[in-house]
Amino acid sequence: MADGVGGEAGGEVASAAAIDALAETFFNAGAGPTTPAEALASAIRGANDAVLGAAGKSGHQGAASTLVAAAIADGSAVIGNLGDSRAYLLRDGGIRLVTADHSGEFQSSITRFVGDPRGVQPDVFLEALRPGDRLLLCSDGLTRHVPDAEIASTVRRSDLDRAATALVDLAKSRGGEDNITVVLYAARRTFGLANVRHNFVNLVLTLLVAIVVVGAIAVLVFASGAYPSAR
Repeated sequence: MADGVGGEAGGEVASAAAIDALAETFFNAGAGPTTPAEALASAIRGANDAVLGAAGKSGHQGAASTLVAAAIADGSAVIGNLGDSRAYLLRDGGIRLVTADHSGEFQSSITRFVGDPRGVQPDVFLEALRPGDRLLLCSDGLTRHVPDAEIASTVRRSDLDRAATALVDLAKSRGGEDNITVVLYAARRTFGLANVRHNFVNLVLTLLVAIVVVGAIAVLVFASGAYPSAR
């Protein structure tokens, strides 16, 4: 999922370009990267190039976006991120932040993002999933208003659709003014080795594309030293 940075029009352009390029690059990796982690990192770098191109064509110089993505297959999740959109692993009633925010000292400032002309180096994490685990991807529009413990209790009590809706409603009820985006995945029983290739081809990256962004787009600022947004 991608959360636009730098103003309404520019952020929308950047987030759309990032998601489209991420999916296309990842699923068409071919004989290039040899592991899902390498493929995801390469796709995120491709998303950065795509955002730069889209920003130039649209006239929104400086358009940028955060990005967090997960590729899931055969009981494992590869997670990559830039910015302050997050991934959490929920297991046995607890919650653990997988990603680390790339943020500055000011609220809503980020130090790594897609749309950076200097190039990007995403963080990539590998998580072994167990049946019953839930993986949450979200924008800072959620985490600004809903603490981790409350996220965990809300997700634990409900099925995926209801949990996602409940989290968005909680953030909105507390004055959420930024994009509030929530993607949930539930780990199920893994398949045998005969299905590994099939699972790899059908990595659940699509769950990151079919998202609904709720709420208004806030005007965010970059941290000192980061690429400035268009005015």
